[in-house]
Amino acid sequence: MKKRLPLIALALIVSVMFTADAESSRRCRYDDDSTFKAKSIDFEDGTLVIEHEDEEWIVEITKEYELCIDGRRVRTNRQQKKLLRRYYRDYEEIEELAAEIGKEGARIGLAGAKLGVSAVACAAKLLLEDYDCDDMEDEIEIKSDDLEKMARKLEKKAEKIEDMADDLERTHKKLRRSIPELGDLEDF
Repeated sequence: MKKRLPLIALALIVSVMFTADAESSRRCRYDDDSTFKAKSIDFEDGTLVIEHEDEEWIVEITKEYELCIDGRRVRTNRQQKKLLRRYYRDYEEIEELAAEIGKEGARIGLAGAKLGVSAVACAAKLLLEDYDCDDMEDEIEIKSDDLEKMARKLEKKAEKIEDMADDLERTHKKLRRSIPELGDLEDF
């Protein structure tokens, strides 16, 4: 029972965190990552928009994987377009998985809240003569097993997002090296 309480608390915290994120705009910031520091990334009408907050440049990748910098189209070769496609799709997939994690986090939070209410009800049952602490622990343990399984699945998906973000960062750096106009941008 004692092992499960931190897991339940973690599930509640994660659910609140992901629910708040899922309800926010689709805008994403990577403040702790030097590649994405001071940049915001957002989908606008199918176009991936990367905007630097300090340097005042805007990079756009259209759903056809065309590149524009500050509104000017940049010609790209086949290899560069392949990198643009990978970058666009990877970011899109990260965003979709993050939304899914947010929903699952909310479900876990709700299940954790229900478990908390159930625990209070079990505590009230302790007043009955034929119900003791062992009965309460057994009842709560059965209910918490499902919550623990849900949390483990959520954790695996979160780890997948971390791996995908690492791949996105590598592709970002390849884009910078491959396309001179991106390499010329201050802090791309």
